[in-house]
Amino acid sequence: MPENGKPVWISIKGVQHLDGESDTVELNTAGILERTEEGYRLTYDESVSTGMEGVVTRLSVQPGLVTLERQGAMNSLLVLQKGKRTLCNYDTGCGCLTMGVYARSIHIGLADRGGTLDFHYTLDINSDMTSSHDIYVTVREASLPN
Repeated sequence: MPENGKPVWISIKGVQHLDGESDTVELNTAGILERTEEGYRLTYDESVSTGMEGVVTRLSVQPGLVTLERQGAMNSLLVLQKGKRTLCNYDTGCGCLTMGVYARSIHIGLADRGGTLDFHYTLDINSDMTSSHDIYVTVREASLPN
């Protein structure tokens, strides 16, 4: 565990909108919350339910900016900067894609004991929008056993 990290319980709800359809994935997992110079970092292991078993995810959060980094069985780096389009590399497991990411909104309510984070973004390939995503994260202190 990182020196300044504390164990937390993380609940994530992701909604993907694609071709008029919506798909929701939810994950409840233990993780680590760290305070950084710029804001906060959440680290957790993905699971079978997300289809990314063997992947460690790090969410770095600072005002107007969320960086989502995945390492392990697949690797990706999404930089979400409110109101801006950035390019990211996404490892599909069969090869890498370069995609555009546009962060429509980022709301940060994290503190040392937990809180909430939500961000909303679109993905495009060759400037053609492919999907939009709504991510809702709730973080709370992990209960210590008696």
